[in-house]
Amino acid sequence: MKRRTTREDVAVKAGVSKTTVTYVLNHRFDIAIPQSTRIRVQEAADELGYRPHAAASALRSGRTRTITAAFPIKISGFYAHVLQAFERECNQHGFHLITTTIGHIGMQNVAPDVCEVFSSLTDGVVMFDMPEPFIPHIKAQMNGDIPVVSAGIFTVDGTDMVRVDLAPAVKVAMEHLLASNPRRIAFLGPGLASQEEFPKSFEPGGKQDVRCHLYSQFMQHTNRPLEVIAGSPSSRSATMASLRNHLESFGVPDAIFCFNDEIAIAANRVLREEGIPVPDKVLLIGCDGCDEGEYISPPLSTIVQPVAMLCSAAWNAMAERLAHPDMPPASSTIEAIFQSRGSSQRSSARPQD
Repeated sequence: MKRRTTREDVAVKAGVSKTTVTYVLNHRFDIAIPQSTRIRVQEAADELGYRPHAAASALRSGRTRTITAAFPIKISGFYAHVLQAFERECNQHGFHLITTTIGHIGMQNVAPDVCEVFSSLTDGVVMFDMPEPFIPHIKAQMNGDIPVVSAGIFTVDGTDMVRVDLAPAVKVAMEHLLASNPRRIAFLGPGLASQEEFPKSFEPGGKQDVRCHLYSQFMQHTNRPLEVIAGSPSSRSATMASLRNHLESFGVPDAIFCFNDEIAIAANRVLREEGIPVPDKVLLIGCDGCDEGEYISPPLSTIVQPVAMLCSAAWNAMAERLAHPDMPPASSTIEAIFQSRGSSQRSSARPQD
């Protein structure tokens, strides 16, 4: 049998060290290596027919050089943006990214999905926005063997955490809506069964979603009624049907604050199809900062999550954990920013007829 080409062979042919070959072939762009050297190493590897032996490399180093990124339920437009940014971070440091979803079939699959994540051959797991019902299943599988970083609006206690704080931006967004003096501000979001249950589900100090909690607070402080419309983060069609039913039953609110941009974009379409102009009749605000929102008509006002900063911080937390596995859990916080665009801008603040 022909002898398998090794990295040492590539190093000899390229006239560089084996370490340089390792850095180049692992795409380590965080290491300062001249582009001409990178090209020479790659050409030598191609000429010799070198192919990495992943299993042998993992046995030698104890590392697979892969990181798993887990998302809840589905990879939405926003999570696709997060995935792309985090993959760039991993690749830049010589790691490959494995991507998976948890609970995409339903709650009955959360436990098996989590078990699969922690049973896979990976050097670490980054979990983005794991909701509260998923947490017990995650904690049941965490045994310290695989480093875990949780990142986003929702994080997991006991892990290294990179938290996105929406609160300051939500307050700015609500004040922005109130400046137009709307009589009715509706909240369009997930899992909200009734107006009566809404404030009870989000008592201060609990693990309530900050968007729901601050909306409720602002309504109480300004003596406005809660107006809750059920929307689905995973189904625009379900959100559209729910909003149509609400408009038919209760009329048109003066403003709608949406749980995320997916829901806001669905709401914008319903309002347009019903002949209800945004922002002249209804002010509309989303959350997340999806690129798609900037290109609808009118452009969507939104609470922007700083994705590049989030993914960079998540990678740094994972790299630190891999380098120092026994250190205590660390945490950091990044603030979101409100971006005012056409969907919430009126020419003057006045009560609506």
